[in-house]
Amino acid sequence: MSLIDYHIHERHSRDAATAKIPEYIVAAEARGVSEIAFTTHMITVGPDVDISICEEEISEYIGEIRAAQEGTRVRLLAGLEVDYFPGEERHLETILGGNDFDFILGSTHYINGVDIGSQTQAGGFFANRPIREAADEYYRVWKRAIETGLFDVMAHPDYWRKYLHHYGRTAAWGDFGQVVFDALDAAAEHGVGIEVNTAGERSGTGHYYPLQEFLVAAHEAGVKAVTVGSDSHTAGTLGYHLEDAARQLKAAGFTHMSTFRGRRNTRVGIDEILKRAHSH
Repeated sequence: MSLIDYHIHERHSRDAATAKIPEYIVAAEARGVSEIAFTTHMITVGPDVDISICEEEISEYIGEIRAAQEGTRVRLLAGLEVDYFPGEERHLETILGGNDFDFILGSTHYINGVDIGSQTQAGGFFANRPIREAADEYYRVWKRAIETGLFDVMAHPDYWRKYLHHYGRTAAWGDFGQVVFDALDAAAEHGVGIEVNTAGERSGTGHYYPLQEFLVAAHEAGVKAVTVGSDSHTAGTLGYHLEDAARQLKAAGFTHMSTFRGRRNTRVGIDEILKRAHSH
């Protein structure tokens, strides 16, 4: 197994409307990406529902992935990136349990009504308080998402950093507050993983999501499942910096990454992935 990319958006994510599965397959074959998890947006409430796959499209979406698998040696997984909103647990359980998914990412883009991925709204989330206080608020919701048991892996674990630099602020590990440690303990307890998401570097944060110290803390807390993803919305960024992301996991103490089938976790050695990626 060479590189694996476990965060990919295609046309059913409306913010990736021009991205097609065949284009990703061509890119994967050219770049030595042996496995792709398609994780189209699933957003059931809030102002961003218009970029989500519709529930009635899920069968079509999964069918397209399964059909495309017949024409390639690249392993294709059917997944979702699901926005977590407190109160939506039962609705999400019905959707996830009623379909043949391989992998589910959980995301917390909205925190108590604030879109922290919005350049305009993020400023208000951080205004007039220490960064660690805002981070504590974020990780309370993140921990609650973990405790639902709905998700296999939590996406971009420090996504709240995305627009800090637009306000002349940066976050070091000492700014992450205290709740993050309780949240990582919950992830270990519930068997929920975290991802290294290389889109953080593309968004101008200067780092991937999460910071390296976060990965070390996750390893020390006993988190076992880790994945890497480019968060691609076009085939042009498939596999973006994933070899480096795998090295960061190794540097944090992880020896294996996770792959999924039917939402069952199998571990593969990071050294094996890096060796094959380097030989491609």
